[in-house]
Amino acid sequence: MSERSELAALRQALARAVEQASGAAELARLLTEHRRRLDEAARSEAEALTRLREVEARLKTVERQNAQLAKNLAEQRYQTEVANWRLASVQESRWIKLGDALHTKNPGAVAKTLKAPVTKPPAPKRSEFKPEVPAVQEAAPAPAQADPRAPQVSAPMAEGFMVPKGPLARPYLTVAGVIDRQTEALLRYEWRLVTNFGPDNWEAMLDQQQPHVLFVESVRPGPRQGNGGRWLEALAGETRALRDLVEGCRKRGIKTVFWHSGGPVSRAVPAAEHFEYVLTTNEARAREWRAALRHDRVGVLPHGIQPRVHNPVPAAGGRSGEVVTLGTVSPPPAPQPGPDGEAAPPRPWTALAGQGDDKTSYDDLLTAYRRPALVIAAADADPRVIGEVAACGTPVLQVRAGAKGEEIVAAAEILMADPERLAREAHLAWRARTAVTPLFDPILDVLGVPSVRNSGAITAIGAVAGPAELDHLLAQIVRQVHRPGQLVVVADGMDAGLVEKTARQALPELDVVVRAADEPITRGAGLDRALRLADGDHVAVLDSRDLYGEHYLADLVRHFDSTDAEVLGKASFYAHLPKTGTTLLRQPGAEHRFLPEVAGGTLLARRQTLIDLGFADVSEEWGEVVMRQCRTDGVRVYSADRFSYVCVRDSAEGALLASSRLEGYLPAEPLALL
Repeated sequence: MSERSELAALRQALARAVEQASGAAELARLLTEHRRRLDEAARSEAEALTRLREVEARLKTVERQNAQLAKNLAEQRYQTEVANWRLASVQESRWIKLGDALHTKNPGAVAKTLKAPVTKPPAPKRSEFKPEVPAVQEAAPAPAQADPRAPQVSAPMAEGFMVPKGPLARPYLTVAGVIDRQTEALLRYEWRLVTNFGPDNWEAMLDQQQPHVLFVESVRPGPRQGNGGRWLEALAGETRALRDLVEGCRKRGIKTVFWHSGGPVSRAVPAAEHFEYVLTTNEARAREWRAALRHDRVGVLPHGIQPRVHNPVPAAGGRSGEVVTLGTVSPPPAPQPGPDGEAAPPRPWTALAGQGDDKTSYDDLLTAYRRPALVIAAADADPRVIGEVAACGTPVLQVRAGAKGEEIVAAAEILMADPERLAREAHLAWRARTAVTPLFDPILDVLGVPSVRNSGAITAIGAVAGPAELDHLLAQIVRQVHRPGQLVVVADGMDAGLVEKTARQALPELDVVVRAADEPITRGAGLDRALRLADGDHVAVLDSRDLYGEHYLADLVRHFDSTDAEVLGKASFYAHLPKTGTTLLRQPGAEHRFLPEVAGGTLLARRQTLIDLGFADVSEEWGEVVMRQCRTDGVRVYSADRFSYVCVRDSAEGALLASSRLEGYLPAEPLALL
């Protein structure tokens, strides 16, 4: 009996200890959450205070302007009164009445008035005209109403970086996944992803969610392991849970796929041999898998990026300006002593988070990717991480194996000393990244699972006013790597049949629609008419005077996958003035962010949104009118990069000169058309 009582007491003590540990863990989580909310509140307070100071400064500026305008108005009133007084004095003088005396029939009466004394009014004094600010009735602002159509966003994956909830590329497809956090971020927008299950409840998940595919990755232990780490023992072959899950899927007709994303093939074979299909990252690994499994149901799923999380949208606070390393990089040499005998302070290099035993979560890595000014990647660096860093717009310097520290430092300093080259290299690396969405199309076809998704067809519209503008517009479309599916042209003063024939000869594979104006019309009216004839998902507005690089549409349309914007464009762009040979950079730094205005010649918008906005019947400022309407209607406008577009104008007037930087007296194409 004593042994039983001791055993019962021990069990009770263990239960109490477990309960206390659970309570402590929950308390720690609540404290962490409380600290996070306090930090967010402090940041919000600082931002609000900054905005308040900006408003106060603008208010003082307006008050000074009003006071100066009131002084100017008082002076004008005084000068007007002086002029009126002088006119009255002249009219009352005796000499001006001599003319009346010469032409009158009764000169005697006029003579009497000439003898009468003249009384002049006193001259006005400047002190009598006080500066007064006119009273204006203040309009009561309408109270703001909650907008149920506001874009929905999830909790921030990392400080300052908000990740939208959707949309999904294939919303009709449900996939159950045993994957790590990195792959979860990659697949979360591809289909309805289910990961909250383990060896103890997978049967209930299959019955409730009814997935079409089971997707299992070769997950390794670490801070980025998924599913709460509940499948690690099964993946290592220590339990039968994974085999039972695959067997349960086979009985229900659910396709099973194993993705070997990294690590030795021999370690993953015991788990992968139970699946119908096996995927790996390259063809060389695929040959190894075919030899190991002795069947051909092996495909290739290379590492891709997810535009919703791997994109150039900056993190809060921007870049830190530091240089970080990825992989095994030789440290920079010790600084040499200067002329005075003192060594220059070393430029420290830090390792990028998430390497080795670092426990940084993948959510925090998404912000860490956006912080540094340059990432130096060694020959042994993980190519998947290199691709994700480059997709976040961070420049990457890849060094060869065996490179010495001096060589690496010299190459890094050359890049850091040339911000323009650094930006171009980063843009080209971002362009080279491949989104994961199209990579799954052939895989789903092999699985026999439907893979229907919206391809986002583009209609290009333009208004031309002569053969020269028509030829120029067609040349810009012909050079596009990603050509639109339809071209709509409204011609002013040209024969519609001749325009259509010319367009079809230049672009035989496109659906060409041409309309000719019966009478002269403005460029805005022509674009509005072309817009009504477009049938693509997206509409690209092309100005027949400007230059568009071959990657213009291919680069710009990608931002629909990375943002929830309705209208895309470029607020920062190069402008060229042929008469003087001058090249300007409009609004430097206004890239990769939501802004109230972009250039009209760079508009790429969802068709229905642009139809609702419409184009004004004006020739030169139709783009500004569209942007004002966007602000009125609350349409989100995203400004992309400054490349692949050149605004060409005869003179720089008005908005083109505002916030522009002179790049030099040189052609704009080498700078803009990458």
